[in-house]
Amino acid sequence: MLRTLMDDWRYSARLLAKSPSFAIIAILTLSLGIGATTAIFSVANALLFRPLPYQDPARLVIVTNANSSGRRAFSYYRARFLQEHSRSFAGFAPFVTAENFNLTGRGDPELLASVRVAWNFFDVLGVRPMLGRAFRAEEDQPGGPPVVILSDSLWKRRFGADPGAMGQILTLDSIPTTIIGVMPPDFEFAPLGRSVDLWSSRTFETDAVPLAQARAGASYLIGIARVRRGVPLDQARGEMRVLDAEYRRENPALADADPQQGIGLNPVQDLMVEPVRNAVLVLLGAVAFLLLIACANVASLLLARSLARRKEIAIRTALGATRSSLIRQLLAESVFLALASGGLGVLLSAVAVRFAALLPPLALPRINPVRIDLPVLAFSLAASIVTGVLFGLVPAFQASRTDVQGALRDESRGVTGGRIRNFTRSLLVVSQIAISMILLIGAGLLIRSFVQLENVKLGFRPDRLLLMNIALPPARYSSPARVAGFFERVLAEAGALPGVRSVSLSSGLPLHPWRYAPMLLEGRPEAPIPQRPLLPMQAISPSYFQTMGIPLLRGRFFDQRDKIDAPLVAIVNEALAESYWPGQSGVGKHILVGNALQPLQVVGVTGSVKNIALAKIATPEMYCPLAQFHTQSMNLIVRSTGNPLALSTPVRSAILAIDRDQPVTNVRSMEEYLADSITPARLTTLLLAVLSAFALVVAVVGLYGLIGYSVAQRTQELGVRLALGAEPGKVLALVLREGLVLAILGVLIGSAGSLALHRVLQSLLFETSATDGWTFAACGALFIVIALAASYVPARRAARLDPTEALRCE
Repeated sequence: MLRTLMDDWRYSARLLAKSPSFAIIAILTLSLGIGATTAIFSVANALLFRPLPYQDPARLVIVTNANSSGRRAFSYYRARFLQEHSRSFAGFAPFVTAENFNLTGRGDPELLASVRVAWNFFDVLGVRPMLGRAFRAEEDQPGGPPVVILSDSLWKRRFGADPGAMGQILTLDSIPTTIIGVMPPDFEFAPLGRSVDLWSSRTFETDAVPLAQARAGASYLIGIARVRRGVPLDQARGEMRVLDAEYRRENPALADADPQQGIGLNPVQDLMVEPVRNAVLVLLGAVAFLLLIACANVASLLLARSLARRKEIAIRTALGATRSSLIRQLLAESVFLALASGGLGVLLSAVAVRFAALLPPLALPRINPVRIDLPVLAFSLAASIVTGVLFGLVPAFQASRTDVQGALRDESRGVTGGRIRNFTRSLLVVSQIAISMILLIGAGLLIRSFVQLENVKLGFRPDRLLLMNIALPPARYSSPARVAGFFERVLAEAGALPGVRSVSLSSGLPLHPWRYAPMLLEGRPEAPIPQRPLLPMQAISPSYFQTMGIPLLRGRFFDQRDKIDAPLVAIVNEALAESYWPGQSGVGKHILVGNALQPLQVVGVTGSVKNIALAKIATPEMYCPLAQFHTQSMNLIVRSTGNPLALSTPVRSAILAIDRDQPVTNVRSMEEYLADSITPARLTTLLLAVLSAFALVVAVVGLYGLIGYSVAQRTQELGVRLALGAEPGKVLALVLREGLVLAILGVLIGSAGSLALHRVLQSLLFETSATDGWTFAACGALFIVIALAASYVPARRAARLDPTEALRCE
């Protein structure tokens, strides 16, 4: 059997070598389809199918404090409670997701991205440092020695990959800290969604919340847990419900003892791919459609080629070849062609995968490296074989039905065979148009959705804004007075620079609130802290609203009256005022934050800013004066008179002149910052647009080929019409009508298919319906116009036929 197959493939290679034009066109068409499918599958394999690079990753879960509105962090006390009482976990380790350390004393100061983790964090994951050791229990206790584990990139960048770095001292936030280990180069902790420079212990202290709030039960921790062998996830979730009730009974006054919340357990991989799952599946379906279009196109080419091989197949039949052997040979040729295309497709997909590896984590979560590995190669091989059978089956059956006597007499136009062949090719072309229409509508909807997203009302003016982050080390800036003094100098020095129109400070940025706090709003019934709504709050300098271009609707902005020893005040956005004080001004109302004894008085109401995501409505938010709510990490926002990035060096120099050991990070324009937030939507839209454009081209080429073939087949008929006095315009219309009918059929079938698949796309759209009539109409009209243009060339050739020459054709 294998020998027969090899003989068939050798024969196929010789035949393709005799028809290089056909082979090149078919291989290029298929290789693009197989390559695109393989590339997207490699992404899906890395995100959805391949296990995480940890020990027994199926038993790893993320532990959060969750309710119906989403997942939230929990307190240090709840983490200790779970560590002591859980029986479903073989290990549980809380961590703080976004911590930073200022590195000084080793050349230029640098802000290092870090994560505080429990001492057993790496044991739970089942990974070990490449050099040195992991944390010990005593290093995660008050009074324990400060130690860190470096990432491989930081070790190479700062120590030149010197093994002697173990035991050396780093000055982090002005605190001498000992290096005890280096992680492997390929280690990343997927749930963070960012690269980490170093890992620290001591989860009981953090920059995320002040110490007083942490002791009151403020939430800032998330956990990673390993479920015990033999314990189903539902059983572990049941135990969490029991422990949650017990925790609330024992700690009723703590901020995270909310009866509306519970402990959520989510597999790590499921949690990480959730934001991109639908987009990956849509793209996987799109490339599958693209591959079907390529198959239909090559099948049409094979049908046309079978005409030239009628005599060859008739001779083989006359010499005793059975129909089954002919079909086997023809399918072997198709599979050989598909395998050659698959090889080229893998090379093309390898280039695409290299591009995917360069994408930022915002576009593609770093769960597993995207690569062409053995499962991807196996998929490509299987796709090639299935593709070969798929596009070769119909032409093989058609070609094997050759009329032996007619073919040997060189009768090239059998009526029945010609009609069947024409019908089959027309069916293939209509299928291409229908599938292309589905992809075109999908791309059109995503493009319209993306335009809506880019033009959404932000609530502020993003032009000419420069952003940079300044994180002061708590050990060096331990008092509110020192923090206030530093930031006052920054505002003064940066504001005096040429080209600066205004400058301000904010603890958070649009789309990324600084802190959520439980709040009791005037007019609402008294409730314990755990049952109060958690609302975002920002600490800002008085000039923040003017710099951002946020309008004041009622009341006043912050000013010099709002000092540290003055009555506490706040400004709320319109969404908060309308939600909690509908029909009222809001100015003069009071808000009690957390466990504070003194409420804040609302002195102003501003317009609402997009504070969660561009695709979501603005939620209630409160602003506090920086003088009354100090924090070490602030965002400096500069509005320039020209290009904002041109001010980055002067502003950085002004900050270093104040404190030469203070690093400045995340320097970018507001427009770049906002563009990063829609990177996944942009990537999905771009990929689907490219795929639909390629599908459109392939379908139109197929239609052009079919109309051209039809004109060649009907040369005598058209010559008779012209000889009998038919006007060339009528012949032109006759041929155009054939292309128009096929295009309309394909557009109608494709539109119906898009309507059937609207639920799949709806989750990816913003302020756009998946059944948007304008998009369907525009895509249909575009397709019909292009189809008419493709049909015009062969139609014009038919209208210019010389009747005398046409009548001589046999």
